[in-house]
Amino acid sequence: MKKKPLLIYVNPEASGVKEFKLSFKKIILSIIAFVILSVLTLKYSADLIVDYSQNTKITQLNNENGFLQDELVKMRNKISTLSSSVDILGEKDDQLRALLDLPPINSDVRKVGVGGTDPDMSNIMQSDEFLFSKNLFDNRKLLNKLEREVRLEKESYQKLLTTVERQQDSLRYLPVLKPVPSAYLSSGFGMRMHPIRKVRHFHRGIDLAAMRGTPIIAPADGQVISAGRNSGYGLSVLLDHKYGFKTRYGHMQKIYVRKGQFVKRGDKLGEVGNTGLATSSHLHYEVYYKGKPLNPINFYFNE
Repeated sequence: MKKKPLLIYVNPEASGVKEFKLSFKKIILSIIAFVILSVLTLKYSADLIVDYSQNTKITQLNNENGFLQDELVKMRNKISTLSSSVDILGEKDDQLRALLDLPPINSDVRKVGVGGTDPDMSNIMQSDEFLFSKNLFDNRKLLNKLEREVRLEKESYQKLLTTVERQQDSLRYLPVLKPVPSAYLSSGFGMRMHPIRKVRHFHRGIDLAAMRGTPIIAPADGQVISAGRNSGYGLSVLLDHKYGFKTRYGHMQKIYVRKGQFVKRGDKLGEVGNTGLATSSHLHYEVYYKGKPLNPINFYFNE
């Protein structure tokens, strides 16, 4: 007969001794049960730790998602406000263009190519992984549209600024002053009888009667093209005012400027006289635009 393992238990508080006989089967079963219990305990503990960690992460992600969705809503509201401001700028742009005699921006151009979709953003929008994908897609679309609108307005305002600067510059060269402020009109623009030759001819300018020696001023900025004696005009000055305008001054007694000199509006060009084909002291004044003679009265203002 085989001997079985013997387990002896001694109670320190008593004098008795207990003996337990164990079979190998019971020992193996006990070990297996202990291992299974240990594994189950470890697994349960691990599950608790994982669940706690995942729940914490999920809670954190939910909070972040909620915050992001709130921010996306705020962002969209701001984009809408900016878009409204750009629309107002567009209206002001059209008003300025009307004032500057520029054509308005075409309505199709104002749409600045709005349309089409971003394939990457479309895929995100259709994905179930992003709860706020539609808001993100809409904001991205609005931002792209706003960017194009702002770029269009920037280019338009640059053109408006250039136009304003050009018009301000052109005003410097527009002959708007009466070259002899104190003179009176003695002969107008158009067909008339020549006072010396006694034949009808086209009078290309006007005659401004004034006392000999009365100063003659430049009606606008310009460059002296010629200054000197010029047949029937007598002592004469020709100014180029840029942008197609030229002015001529005839029958002068004295000339204060020289060829090539740049003069500013109000500078003295010379004095009234009666040189050349003239019967009395006066200034013969002509205005040309791109080579065509125009009535000077339509240009100068007493103010």
